[in-house]
Amino acid sequence: MKKILLSVSFLFSLVLFSNHLQAQTADEIINKYVTAIGGKDKWAQVKSMKVSGYIEVQGIKINFSQQAIQGTGVRVDAEFQGQKIIDITTPTMGWSQNPFGGKSTLQPISEEELQQKLDELDIQDEFVDYASKGSTVEFIGKDEEDGNEFYKIKMLTKNKNESVYFFDVNTYATAYVSINKVLTKKGNLHEVSGDLTIKEITHPVNFSVTILKDKISGKLTFDRTKYNVKFASGSFFENLGDNLINDTITLEINLNKL
Repeated sequence: MKKILLSVSFLFSLVLFSNHLQAQTADEIINKYVTAIGGKDKWAQVKSMKVSGYIEVQGIKINFSQQAIQGTGVRVDAEFQGQKIIDITTPTMGWSQNPFGGKSTLQPISEEELQQKLDELDIQDEFVDYASKGSTVEFIGKDEEDGNEFYKIKMLTKNKNESVYFFDVNTYATAYVSINKVLTKKGNLHEVSGDLTIKEITHPVNFSVTILKDKISGKLTFDRTKYNVKFASGSFFENLGDNLINDTITLEINLNKL
Protein backbone atom coordinates (compact mmCIF):
# COMPACT_ATOMS: atom_id res chain seq x y z
CA MET A 1 0.00 0.00 0.00
CA LYS A 2 2.66 2.51 1.01
CA LYS A 3 4.72 1.79 -2.08
CA ILE A 4 1.74 2.64 -4.28
CA LEU A 5 1.06 5.89 -2.42
CA LEU A 6 4.66 6.96 -2.86
CA SER A 7 4.43 6.11 -6.56
CA VAL A 8 1.53 8.56 -6.86
CA SER A 9 3.65 11.25 -5.26
CA PHE A 10 6.46 10.46 -7.68
CA LEU A 11 4.09 10.81 -10.64
CA PHE A 12 3.19 14.38 -9.73
CA SER A 13 6.86 15.29 -9.31
CA LEU A 14 7.46 13.97 -12.84
CA VAL A 15 4.53 15.92 -14.34
CA LEU A 16 5.31 19.30 -12.76
CA PHE A 17 9.08 19.54 -13.44
CA SER A 18 10.57 21.47 -16.37
CA ASN A 19 13.86 22.79 -17.63
CA HIS A 20 15.44 23.54 -20.97
CA LEU A 21 19.16 23.86 -20.19
CA GLN A 22 21.57 21.52 -21.91
CA ALA A 23 24.51 21.50 -19.53
CA GLN A 24 23.08 20.62 -16.15
CA THR A 25 24.19 20.21 -12.56
CA ALA A 26 22.04 18.78 -9.79
CA ASP A 27 21.55 22.21 -8.21
CA GLU A 28 20.61 23.84 -11.53
CA ILE A 29 17.94 21.21 -12.12
CA ILE A 30 16.67 21.38 -8.54
CA ASN A 31 16.55 25.20 -8.52
CA LYS A 32 14.51 25.17 -11.73
CA TYR A 33 12.20 22.58 -10.23
CA VAL A 34 11.68 24.43 -6.92
CA THR A 35 10.96 27.67 -8.80
CA ALA A 36 8.49 25.84 -11.03
CA ILE A 37 6.48 24.49 -8.10
CA GLY A 38 6.16 27.91 -6.46
CA GLY A 39 9.49 28.62 -4.75
CA LYS A 40 10.85 27.72 -1.33
CA ASP A 41 9.27 30.72 0.45
CA LYS A 42 5.77 29.59 -0.45
CA TRP A 43 6.53 25.98 0.41
CA ALA A 44 7.79 27.11 3.82
CA GLN A 45 4.22 28.22 4.54
CA VAL A 46 2.86 24.69 4.06
CA LYS A 47 2.39 23.32 7.59
CA SER A 48 -0.26 20.65 7.09
CA MET A 49 -1.79 18.55 4.33
CA LYS A 50 -4.85 16.38 3.75
CA VAL A 51 -5.32 14.15 0.70
CA SER A 52 -8.14 11.76 -0.09
CA GLY A 53 -8.86 9.60 -3.10
CA TYR A 54 -8.54 6.05 -4.30
CA ILE A 55 -6.01 3.74 -5.88
CA GLU A 56 -7.05 1.18 -8.47
CA VAL A 57 -5.14 -2.10 -8.37
CA GLN A 58 -6.08 -4.76 -10.91
CA GLY A 59 -9.51 -3.16 -11.35
CA ILE A 60 -10.20 -2.91 -7.60
CA LYS A 61 -10.62 0.56 -6.07
CA ILE A 62 -9.04 1.15 -2.67
CA ASN A 63 -10.14 4.35 -0.94
CA PHE A 64 -7.55 6.16 1.16
CA SER A 65 -6.95 9.39 3.07
CA GLN A 66 -3.67 10.92 4.19
CA GLN A 67 -3.19 13.60 6.84
CA ALA A 68 0.12 15.16 7.77
CA ILE A 69 1.62 17.92 9.92
CA GLN A 70 5.04 19.11 8.79
CA GLY A 71 7.78 17.38 10.76
CA THR A 72 5.31 16.05 13.33
CA GLY A 73 3.30 13.16 11.99
CA VAL A 74 1.68 11.39 9.04
CA ARG A 75 -1.37 9.14 9.09
CA VAL A 76 -2.70 7.09 6.18
CA ASP A 77 -6.07 5.30 6.36
CA ALA A 78 -7.35 2.90 3.71
CA GLU A 79 -10.09 0.30 3.46
CA PHE A 80 -10.08 -2.87 1.38
CA GLN A 81 -12.70 -5.62 1.42
CA GLY A 82 -14.16 -4.18 4.63
CA GLN A 83 -10.79 -4.27 6.41
CA LYS A 84 -9.09 -1.12 7.69
CA ILE A 85 -5.44 -0.42 6.94
CA ILE A 86 -3.72 2.26 9.04
CA ASP A 87 -0.19 3.63 8.92
CA ILE A 88 1.06 6.23 11.43
CA THR A 89 4.52 7.79 11.53
CA THR A 90 6.03 10.26 14.03
CA PRO A 91 9.67 11.33 14.52
CA THR A 92 10.23 8.74 17.26
CA MET A 93 7.65 5.98 16.74
CA GLY A 94 5.39 4.41 14.15
CA TRP A 95 2.41 2.08 14.12
CA SER A 96 0.65 0.03 11.47
CA GLN A 97 -2.50 -2.04 11.10
CA ASN A 98 -2.91 -4.33 8.11
CA PRO A 99 -5.09 -7.43 8.48
CA PHE A 100 -3.74 -8.71 5.16
CA GLY A 101 -0.24 -8.62 6.64
CA GLY A 102 -1.17 -10.32 9.90
CA LYS A 103 -1.77 -7.13 11.91
CA SER A 104 -5.43 -6.96 12.94
CA THR A 105 -4.78 -4.12 15.41
CA LEU A 106 -2.38 -1.17 15.56
CA GLN A 107 1.11 -2.41 16.38
CA PRO A 108 4.46 -0.61 16.72
CA ILE A 109 6.73 -0.87 13.70
CA SER A 110 10.41 -1.79 13.90
CA GLU A 111 13.28 0.72 14.07
CA GLU A 112 14.25 -0.23 10.53
CA GLU A 113 10.72 0.36 9.23
CA LEU A 114 10.57 3.70 11.05
CA GLN A 115 13.88 4.77 9.51
CA GLN A 116 12.48 4.17 6.04
CA LYS A 117 9.36 6.23 6.77
CA LEU A 118 10.88 9.27 8.51
CA ASP A 119 11.37 11.19 5.27
CA GLU A 120 7.59 11.19 4.76
CA LEU A 121 7.32 13.70 7.62
CA ASP A 122 8.62 16.36 5.23
CA ILE A 123 5.57 17.53 3.25
CA GLN A 124 7.30 20.65 1.91
CA ASP A 125 8.88 18.66 -0.96
CA GLU A 126 12.16 16.89 -0.38
CA PHE A 127 14.05 19.15 -2.80
CA VAL A 128 13.07 22.43 -1.11
CA ASP A 129 16.07 23.47 1.02
CA TYR A 130 17.34 19.91 0.77
CA ALA A 131 20.83 20.74 2.07
CA SER A 132 19.54 22.31 5.29
CA LYS A 133 17.47 19.16 5.83
CA GLY A 134 20.67 17.12 5.80
CA SER A 135 20.21 15.58 2.35
CA THR A 136 22.81 15.29 -0.39
CA VAL A 137 22.20 15.01 -4.14
CA GLU A 138 24.12 13.76 -7.15
CA PHE A 139 23.41 14.25 -10.86
CA ILE A 140 23.83 10.80 -12.38
CA GLY A 141 23.06 11.50 -16.02
CA LYS A 142 20.46 11.73 -18.71
CA ASP A 143 18.39 8.85 -20.05
CA GLU A 144 15.50 8.10 -22.36
CA GLU A 145 12.43 5.89 -22.23
CA ASP A 146 9.55 5.59 -24.67
CA GLY A 147 10.92 8.58 -26.60
CA ASN A 148 11.01 10.85 -23.53
CA GLU A 149 14.30 12.23 -22.20
CA PHE A 150 14.82 12.76 -18.49
CA TYR A 151 17.52 13.74 -16.03
CA LYS A 152 18.36 11.48 -13.11
CA ILE A 153 19.24 12.77 -9.65
CA LYS A 154 20.13 10.57 -6.69
CA MET A 155 19.23 11.83 -3.22
CA LEU A 156 20.54 10.53 0.11
CA THR A 157 18.57 11.89 3.07
CA LYS A 158 19.80 12.39 6.61
CA ASN A 159 17.87 9.22 7.49
CA LYS A 160 20.14 7.30 5.07
CA ASN A 161 17.33 6.65 2.60
CA GLU A 162 18.49 6.73 -1.02
CA SER A 163 16.21 7.37 -4.01
CA VAL A 164 16.65 8.20 -7.68
CA TYR A 165 14.35 10.87 -9.13
CA PHE A 166 13.53 11.41 -12.79
CA PHE A 167 12.98 14.93 -14.18
CA ASP A 168 11.49 15.13 -17.66
CA VAL A 169 13.67 17.26 -19.96
CA ASN A 170 10.95 18.26 -22.41
CA THR A 171 7.90 18.76 -20.21
CA TYR A 172 6.82 22.00 -18.67
CA ALA A 173 6.73 23.64 -15.29
CA THR A 174 3.05 24.14 -14.69
CA ALA A 175 -0.26 22.44 -15.19
CA TYR A 176 -3.17 24.86 -15.18
CA VAL A 177 -6.92 25.15 -15.67
CA SER A 178 -8.43 27.97 -17.71
CA ILE A 179 -12.01 28.55 -16.58
CA ASN A 180 -14.36 29.42 -19.43
CA LYS A 181 -17.78 29.30 -17.77
CA VAL A 182 -19.35 28.86 -14.33
CA LEU A 183 -23.04 27.97 -14.14
CA THR A 184 -25.16 27.78 -10.99
CA LYS A 185 -26.81 24.37 -10.71
CA LYS A 186 -28.58 24.56 -7.37
CA GLY A 187 -27.90 26.69 -4.31
CA ASN A 188 -24.16 26.76 -3.66
CA LEU A 189 -23.39 24.07 -6.26
CA HIS A 190 -21.84 25.31 -9.52
CA GLU A 191 -20.76 23.62 -12.74
CA VAL A 192 -17.38 24.74 -14.09
CA SER A 193 -16.25 24.23 -17.68
CA GLY A 194 -12.75 25.01 -18.86
CA ASP A 195 -9.51 23.68 -20.29
CA LEU A 196 -6.82 21.69 -18.49
CA THR A 197 -3.27 22.07 -19.84
CA ILE A 198 -0.43 19.70 -18.91
CA LYS A 199 2.82 19.50 -20.86
CA GLU A 200 1.37 21.99 -23.38
CA ILE A 201 -1.44 19.55 -24.18
CA THR A 202 -4.94 20.95 -23.63
CA HIS A 203 -8.27 19.16 -23.23
CA PRO A 204 -11.67 20.44 -22.07
CA VAL A 205 -12.77 19.56 -18.53
CA ASN A 206 -16.00 19.90 -16.57
CA PHE A 207 -16.31 19.67 -12.80
CA SER A 208 -18.57 20.77 -9.95
CA VAL A 209 -17.63 23.06 -7.08
CA THR A 210 -19.41 24.23 -3.98
CA ILE A 211 -18.95 27.96 -3.37
CA LEU A 212 -19.50 29.22 0.17
CA LYS A 213 -18.74 32.58 1.74
CA ASP A 214 -15.26 31.58 2.89
CA LYS A 215 -14.54 28.34 1.00
CA ILE A 216 -14.58 26.73 -2.44
CA SER A 217 -14.45 22.94 -2.70
CA GLY A 218 -14.81 20.33 -5.42
CA LYS A 219 -13.09 17.58 -7.40
CA LEU A 220 -11.49 17.55 -10.84
CA THR A 221 -10.96 14.17 -12.51
CA PHE A 222 -8.96 13.57 -15.69
CA ASP A 223 -7.12 10.84 -17.61
CA ARG A 224 -3.37 11.53 -17.37
CA THR A 225 -2.56 9.50 -20.49
CA LYS A 226 -4.36 12.10 -22.62
CA TYR A 227 -1.53 14.44 -21.62
CA ASN A 228 1.23 12.00 -22.55
CA VAL A 229 1.87 11.02 -18.91
CA LYS A 230 2.34 7.28 -19.36
CA PHE A 231 4.60 6.36 -16.44
CA ALA A 232 3.55 2.96 -14.97
CA SER A 233 0.29 3.03 -16.93
CA GLY A 234 -1.45 -0.28 -17.47
CA SER A 235 -2.72 1.06 -20.81
CA PHE A 236 0.82 1.12 -22.20
CA PHE A 237 2.90 -1.32 -20.11
CA GLU A 238 2.37 -4.94 -19.05
CA ASN A 239 3.25 -6.92 -15.93
CA LEU A 240 3.52 -3.86 -13.66
CA GLY A 241 1.98 -5.62 -10.65
CA ASP A 242 1.95 -3.37 -7.56
CA ASN A 243 3.88 -0.69 -9.49
CA LEU A 244 0.88 0.08 -11.69
CA ILE A 245 -0.51 3.62 -11.33
CA ASN A 246 -4.11 4.37 -12.26
CA ASP A 247 -4.63 6.47 -15.40
CA THR A 248 -7.46 8.39 -13.74
CA ILE A 249 -6.30 11.25 -11.52
CA THR A 250 -8.69 13.01 -9.11
CA LEU A 251 -7.63 16.36 -7.65
CA GLU A 252 -9.50 17.56 -4.59
CA ILE A 253 -10.01 21.33 -4.52
CA ASN A 254 -10.16 23.13 -1.17
CA LEU A 255 -9.67 26.91 -1.22
CA ASN A 256 -10.14 28.81 2.04
CA LYS A 257 -10.41 32.56 2.41
CA LEU A 258 -7.60 33.91 4.62
